[in-house]
Amino acid sequence: MLEGLAPRTDGQAREDFETIVHAFKYAVEKNPDNVAIICGEDQATFREYGESAAGIAAFLKSQGIKKGDRVAVCVGASINMPIIIFGVIAAGAQLTMINPLYTEREIPALLDITEPKLIFCDSNSIEALTKISETRELRLVDTSQPKEQWQDQSASDLPDDLPSAEDGAVIMFTGGTTGVSKGVPHSHAKVLAAMEVIEDRWCSNLETDVFLNVPPMFHITGLYHGCFQPVFGCCSTILLSRFHPKSVFDAINDHKASILIAGVPTTYNAMLGHPDFDKTDFSSVKFCGTGGAPLAHKIKAEWESRTGVPALEGYGMTEGAPTCNNPLVGERKSYSAGLPVACTEFRITSLEDGVTEMPTGERGEICVKGPHIAESYFNNEEATKESFRDGWLHTGDIAFLDEDGFVFVVDRVKDMAIVSGFNVFPREVDEVLVAHPKVLEAAAIGVPDDYRGEVIKAYVSVREGEDLSEKELLEYCIEKLVSYKIPAIIEFTDALPKTPVGKIDKKQLKV
Repeated sequence: MLEGLAPRTDGQAREDFETIVHAFKYAVEKNPDNVAIICGEDQATFREYGESAAGIAAFLKSQGIKKGDRVAVCVGASINMPIIIFGVIAAGAQLTMINPLYTEREIPALLDITEPKLIFCDSNSIEALTKISETRELRLVDTSQPKEQWQDQSASDLPDDLPSAEDGAVIMFTGGTTGVSKGVPHSHAKVLAAMEVIEDRWCSNLETDVFLNVPPMFHITGLYHGCFQPVFGCCSTILLSRFHPKSVFDAINDHKASILIAGVPTTYNAMLGHPDFDKTDFSSVKFCGTGGAPLAHKIKAEWESRTGVPALEGYGMTEGAPTCNNPLVGERKSYSAGLPVACTEFRITSLEDGVTEMPTGERGEICVKGPHIAESYFNNEEATKESFRDGWLHTGDIAFLDEDGFVFVVDRVKDMAIVSGFNVFPREVDEVLVAHPKVLEAAAIGVPDDYRGEVIKAYVSVREGEDLSEKELLEYCIEKLVSYKIPAIIEFTDALPKTPVGKIDKKQLKV
């Protein structure tokens, strides 16, 4: 167990595993007949999970994959995805997750970073990867083909030479919403540390909880909460082939999901507005986890009043998740990402020098270090020097601490606008706009202005059946914002662009 982490006293303490693969082996041996994975009509017990992952690991070894080699997984959500994931890391390879919907334009940059020896693909990604393979040497394994072509079905046990704590486990890619994606390596020790830190606040019960995971597994939230955390506690996990509110409701009703990892706030909007929402029995759900952006108070309040389920907000990043969160047990605050998690050093530093710690209530950059936080970018010395300094990760996120130590994330450093010499954080404007009862979604950005340097431009989508004019919205903003923060330009749109994980993509809005 992590040094400094308070031991659990609720009878739900985990074994002292060396890696998440050792936790997987334990779960398979202890609960062979329990259902481990559910995806649509497909299910697998822990025994089947373990045997299939063993077949993947044996196949990789037969292909000459050695400890430390990178193996990419570029497949859609299915019952096979977590099996492939554990097969890859059980073989000692470094797992590299790639969005299977990426195009032949987007994938090469990720391959340049990690140079995988082999890529698992499927019908979602085979076309793009085949085209890419025409100009570079790629070893593709098509999982839409019969299993005997990509599993050693004579193997039923995991390899004897499982990875050690300091071996590389995964390389995840940053979202790229503020620039080119970077590869973030995490060792097995860091993955396991993340599991312990997560369980300290968003705790699950051994063998009985049922996770329902919405975020994709090529994102660290989906991988950690949808694949690793359930295995860490010998629990079942439900995967969605794609997100749709009715799929979530059916999974809750049919399988009594107890932990809903919803991901980004846009998920709540979609569920709350669906006609089947009030037909769903949420009584089995203990909590709902969210992050990626602040959950508007009105949405959170409506969710909790209609379901009785707490929406727990957290803050993290590909470089280290979680960094802070609102606990299941204890005080929670709206618009706050919560308290810094256990075993993590956390500080808010000056935007001027990156070192001076800011007093309570003053805004600065989040800097963190801890046992689950990455220490570099993969094959990117320049970006590593910029973000990792003296053992601290400089996140690029602006926040402040209140008098109780709760973290309020304000914006990205790169998103900050300077209007007539004043710093304006567009996320603050976002929150004001979204709080308007007729607004469904909103995003503010800084745009150049000859007179004021920059001004705020707001993109707004209106709730179905509502009529909202620019004049009405501006009058509302005048009541809520100082003059230089009020949008100078408002553009109404049917929908806002999203990243692959469902966040509003401000990078596209700035193009």
